[in-house]
Amino acid sequence: MILVVGATGQLGSLVVRRLRGQDRPVRALIRSDTAAEALSDTGAELVRGDLRDPASLAAAVAGVDAIVATANSLAPSYSGDTPAALAVGYAELISRAAEAGVRRFVFASIPVTSVDEEVPEARSKRVTERRLEASGLSFVSVRLAPFTEVWLALVGSSIPGRGEQNSTLERPYWFLQRFRRLTGRTIENRGVLVLPGPASRRHAFISVHDAADVLAASVDTSDLTGPVDVGGPEILSWAAVADAYGEVLGQRIRIASVPAEMFRLAQKAIGPLSPSAANVLGMNRLMAVTETPWDTTNVVDKLRLKPLRTVRQVLAEKIALTT
Repeated sequence: MILVVGATGQLGSLVVRRLRGQDRPVRALIRSDTAAEALSDTGAELVRGDLRDPASLAAAVAGVDAIVATANSLAPSYSGDTPAALAVGYAELISRAAEAGVRRFVFASIPVTSVDEEVPEARSKRVTERRLEASGLSFVSVRLAPFTEVWLALVGSSIPGRGEQNSTLERPYWFLQRFRRLTGRTIENRGVLVLPGPASRRHAFISVHDAADVLAASVDTSDLTGPVDVGGPEILSWAAVADAYGEVLGQRIRIASVPAEMFRLAQKAIGPLSPSAANVLGMNRLMAVTETPWDTTNVVDKLRLKPLRTVRQVLAEKIALTT
């Protein structure tokens, strides 16, 4: 039995579907009946639980062979869904997993950056990674490069989100909703890509669907251990992303760069009023100062995955869909 934590999120629900598509027994941790509806057609065992409820975690890990954990706090669905609370919940989950003799723990993480300690989500990820290292569990922390369907939407487009189920950007979280109302279609409507940081920053953008394949395959690949950087099949600067948008839309795309310092100041100002909004601004700051120019071909080969999709392939697939 494989337990998926974060099973109703964009990445987690894809992991559930990948594993069920392989006819693997899956237990999906859910927090409400409404959330359960999104997975009702998968054949997964749905169990009520919460990372903030230790008693529910004991029941969730019973009889479990492996865990895939994708839960995050970037678009909180409940009050109290903070990075700090998530880190405490993960500590409890790791402890319960070790006690239950879980064979393998796969953790969805993010790249290491120079501002990790100042960005709550990143700080929480590092805390959980350290706890996994100290747990004695066989684990892999998959540090995923930016998701094509998420970050290429956040810079001003509705195209990457077309056809996505359980999209992070569509959650009923007030800050993301307001942000998307302001910037959700600047590329299509005005030909402007609104970017955190300079256009020269390079990333190995990875489709969230390919990321789900990576996590699902990591359950049984024992030669991947500890922190592992994983990205897509190419390294693109944001300037190259603008060119890709220009190709699929048939128009010139201009870039408006927002300096990292502006995100730092906004994060500091809004933090006392809304820690969750400050967390989102912190992630934008993180994107403004970091790069993920990774060649992870060897990881894909180890996992025996099909070729991962390029940014242009994803955009072409999405633009072919009806809005």
